[in-house]
Amino acid sequence: MEKNSEDFIYHKLKNAIIKGYIKQGTKLVETALAKQMEVSRTPIRGAIRRLTYEGFAIYEANKGACVIKPTLEEIQETFFVRQQLEKTAARLATENISPEQISKLETYCSEEIRTFEDRDLDEYYRINDAIHLLIAHASGNKVMARYIEELLNRTKIYLILYDPFQTMRFNPSIDEHQNLLDALKARDPAAAEKSMDIHLESAYKGMDIQVLPEDYISL
Repeated sequence: MEKNSEDFIYHKLKNAIIKGYIKQGTKLVETALAKQMEVSRTPIRGAIRRLTYEGFAIYEANKGACVIKPTLEEIQETFFVRQQLEKTAARLATENISPEQISKLETYCSEEIRTFEDRDLDEYYRINDAIHLLIAHASGNKVMARYIEELLNRTKIYLILYDPFQTMRFNPSIDEHQNLLDALKARDPAAAEKSMDIHLESAYKGMDIQVLPEDYISL
């Protein structure tokens, strides 16, 4: 991957945001970044556009693109809504999930272990999303599945920013997903709902949330 390519710059900026080298709320100035990375503004602009599309940055009036700076209230409320919807989806999925979907979940759970052991962050979250989306669609409720997908995209950003993924020796999500799978295979609605509830509560509490104060000045 060439160092002046949009893809390289995108990954470099994304990694800097995840690791906190670029602080939350920081303005992403094209000219400054282009000078620092010794490239033209074109790949910088494209990289910022991708970061915005994925939710790592937002455009603010009279300020331009900035790294997201979610409030604690926003994170709590988003996780709460996701938890309520996914508990319901898991319960409904026990009635509707197909043998083929069960088989896919088994594959995903195995792949999740591998990606965690390899510390492959991007692939790990891809598999995690696949598990939750499959259960959402197995609920049989298309509207619910669409809202869950939107919430997954939002909470994934919070998890990437605050989840101590790289330093974890044990990942509770692996066992929690297996418990979910077991409940779905047993077609036990109460167990499926409880397993999803425990899992998402664990995911929220496992984050190392350090929301910057409103008067913090990032340079």
